[in-house]
Amino acid sequence: MSTDLKTRITELARNSEGVILDFDGLIADSEPFHYKAYNAVFERYGHSIDPDEYWVEFTSKGKGLKGEIERYNLKLDVTPEAMREEKFEIYSRFCQGGDIKLFPDAMRFMEVVTARFRVAIASGSWEHDIRAILENAGAGHMVKTILGKSPGTRREKPAPDIFLQAAEQLGLQPGRCFVVEDALKGLQAAKDAGMACVIVRNPLNQNIDFSEADVVVSGLAEFLDHL
Repeated sequence: MSTDLKTRITELARNSEGVILDFDGLIADSEPFHYKAYNAVFERYGHSIDPDEYWVEFTSKGKGLKGEIERYNLKLDVTPEAMREEKFEIYSRFCQGGDIKLFPDAMRFMEVVTARFRVAIASGSWEHDIRAILENAGAGHMVKTILGKSPGTRREKPAPDIFLQAAEQLGLQPGRCFVVEDALKGLQAAKDAGMACVIVRNPLNQNIDFSEADVVVSGLAEFLDHL
């Protein structure tokens, strides 16, 4: 790691009291299961999702199910809302059944940040699914403040709403928190919330431009080395 990067991480940590974590693709290796669930639903209606396109369009940009329908001008005999409900049901079975594991360094990472900062998870997944994954991994006790999907009450990323609400629940001003993310939509949400953002690279986001991030690290292990 360069001296400049070491300095930025040290200063970021020194100037912060709270950390707001994304979950899918950062703590949990869950994105392949989101893909499986979405693809299973689309295949019921005669369309398959390209996996490489999924990682960029669905996940990082946050275009989601409606974006897929619009890109391919799909004429489906089902509403996007109904398809989304089908996806939630399939994905929740993966969560409850213990199929989804934490990344190898995630447990140690959460131990370090919870010992030093006030910590929240702010994710586009349902809270009950996040808690199920953590419980199955023996990490259910580690983060108490978890904000998940909340239809109708706040906008989803890339809007900053969930990060602002997380800071409020932690009892901190936004500027006293930094965000740890792996997606463009999360980076944009952090910036609009007035928070610094650390991007963690993973196998799925290697080709995405995160030049607007305050810090970009190769993985949780590299970030941990300087916390």
